Amino acid sequence: MDLEQVLEIEWPWEMVPMEAVDEFIALIKDALPPGHELQSHDLFPGIKYDGRMVFIVDDDTAGNRFLMDFGKVKRWKGTRHRVPAVRVFGNDAEVSELMRRGNTMEYAKYNGGGTLKRRGVRECKHARRHHD
Repeated sequence: MDLEQVLEIEWPWEMVPMEAVDEFIALIKDALPPGHELQSHDLFPGIKYDGRMVFIVDDDTAGNRFLMDFGKVKRWKGTRHRVPAVRVFGNDAEVSELMRRGNTMEYAKYNGGGTLKRRGVRECKHARRHHD
């Protein structure tokens, strides 16, 4: 995979500010148990999902990119250690598709005027009387 290719980042994905990269690298390394193969890799978490602990990480050692999701954890090699879910991308088209799907899903939550849709919320007459 060519890590030099420029990716178009679409909301809700965002670039990680350079001043926060070291903090996120430490967070990622701390979430991995000793002996995990990524501990020795040169990682760069350059893209983050807005409001979630989900990263697209450049692995300069392996020459690929992967998704690391702190909201989904799994056991590591049958041990008691729980690690964030990792999905290695086969190519940059997969990364772009993930960002496009996230963008589509997030925009679907809003009305045309930019206000958040209220799904499944019904006004209760009883509650309204108490607030009038």
